[in-house]
Amino acid sequence: MKQKYLILCVDDNENNLYTLKALLQQLDNIKIITAPSGREALNSLLKHEIELVILDIQMPEMDGFEVARLIKLNQQTKHIPILFLTAVYKSQEFIEHGYELGAVDYLTKPIDDHLLLNKINLYLAIFRQRDEMKREKNRFQHLAHSIAEGIFVLNSEHRVIYINPKALELLGYSEHELMDKQMLDLIHYRDIDGKAISVHDCPIHNVLISYNSYLNDNELFFKKDGSSFPVSVAVAPIQEMADEYSIVVIFKDLTQIRQQEFQAQELLKVELQRVDEHKAMVDSLVKMIDQRDSYTAGHTQRVAHYCVLVAQEMGYSQEQIELLENAAKLHDIGKVATPDSVLLKPGKLNSLEYSLIKEHLSVGYNILKDIPNYQKIAEIMHSHHERFDGHGYPDGKKGYDIPPLSRIMIVADAFDAMTTNRIYKPRMSVIDALDELQELKEIQFHPEVVDAAVNVLSGVTVPSDITQEPHTVLEQERFAYFFRDRLTGLYFSDYLPILLRERFNGIKKYFFMIRLQNFSEYNRRYGWDKGDSLLVDISSGLNEMKSSDSVLFRIQGDDFLFVSKNPVDFNLDKFDKYMTAAQGIVKYQTMTFESDKNEEELQYELGQFIK
Repeated sequence: MKQKYLILCVDDNENNLYTLKALLQQLDNIKIITAPSGREALNSLLKHEIELVILDIQMPEMDGFEVARLIKLNQQTKHIPILFLTAVYKSQEFIEHGYELGAVDYLTKPIDDHLLLNKINLYLAIFRQRDEMKREKNRFQHLAHSIAEGIFVLNSEHRVIYINPKALELLGYSEHELMDKQMLDLIHYRDIDGKAISVHDCPIHNVLISYNSYLNDNELFFKKDGSSFPVSVAVAPIQEMADEYSIVVIFKDLTQIRQQEFQAQELLKVELQRVDEHKAMVDSLVKMIDQRDSYTAGHTQRVAHYCVLVAQEMGYSQEQIELLENAAKLHDIGKVATPDSVLLKPGKLNSLEYSLIKEHLSVGYNILKDIPNYQKIAEIMHSHHERFDGHGYPDGKKGYDIPPLSRIMIVADAFDAMTTNRIYKPRMSVIDALDELQELKEIQFHPEVVDAAVNVLSGVTVPSDITQEPHTVLEQERFAYFFRDRLTGLYFSDYLPILLRERFNGIKKYFFMIRLQNFSEYNRRYGWDKGDSLLVDISSGLNEMKSSDSVLFRIQGDDFLFVSKNPVDFNLDKFDKYMTAAQGIVKYQTMTFESDKNEEELQYELGQFIK
């Protein structure tokens, strides 16, 4: 039975593959394998013993040049000839590039049937000649003298009967020193790990026993001076007579290749270290944000998550998604330079404060733009407050002048702001937030980003307990700057609507009011300092008396208000002791009030109560 030579045809057009296969099937002794893409072609090359590749150049995802490059990089496939197909005439530079990658010929489409069949017949003839040469028994000494690898032949007694000049050069011996010697005992007595090799364990010797070829790219040969060098070896048995064999050993010095591999490994280590340092830098900057303000930190993490989801939905590459994710984590890094009085203000900003907060874009951009590997991140985050209609900042970019990844961050940033509680505004539901995004398409947001966001963010779950209220001791101190009375440390009335919405929404609330009377007379008699001291003492006493589920306010200077989830059990006798210092001048009156209304409905009644 004649040998079937496997030919691999690669083209992304099924009609072209069908035509090519039908044409080639006119030839004898070949079998056609087809692949519709570069990736499938590479898989076929690893699974089958392909003799020839007919490769289309212009293919999506992976073109013919890239496929050819990968074929030639693989030890298993680099020897396979490649015939390129191209649909149009290309420049000489284009053709030379193909030859540099390992092409043996070009054909242009539409294919000339006769020309193609003649070329394939030529290659088949070459293959048959090659196979015939493999079966010939001559020792090819005349060829071995000019070959770049070392070659020697051992007889059945493991003695040298031929060695070429290159082998002598690599091993440092003269011909008469090795001829008729059992040279493996001189050059191959330890393996690559330094372990001693006996004759019975030597894989090269064993070819004379098994009559099977031996290939290894990880062997060690020793020179006459005792030094060693890495080699690849190919050992094959040759039948001299009916019952007598010799072996031919071809070896190549891999010293330079190993050095190149070592250098490549070192470069890889440097690159991996650079990547690790890059990630560490990102993590450090993110932690800087975390420590500044836990709400902002949570916001950046959520925005990064939404960015990834939307970018995946839009089909961005993994590299672009990772770039966007890192930019999102750092998009508010410029706020490290924003004053606490502006950044942490738990309410709407005035025009001056708003102009200060807008500066975080330029600050963040300037922090990152000169750091290697951060220039792209800086560009993305710099535009995350632009608008589709051009009314955003800092540059007023409009429409598709806004960088593509920035467009995604704009939507993700707005979606998180809508769906989380702010001190001055309650959260929206996910559905309402997505509706608002759609309403603002082509006004604030890019339409294709909104469409992707609606598809992918409709299924996210946003924790309802996300709030700007303080969590850490540091945040509580910062929060006190805005809502705590400087003298007593108690909350004042501006915080009451926020408290009712955040902690008491949807439940019954109990209010207990203490009104101090005639305090101005006390101040007149004893002075303001004494009056302030008395207020501090009274506040401290009330703080000690309040239950764990209640919050104490100082209202309009001389009054105090308890807000609680349970009826306030106030000990008047104990409070009277705190009033002793008032010298009988200051009196007090108590009032109670309860309600299960929400914050908005309660505003009028509460205003009347504390007026």
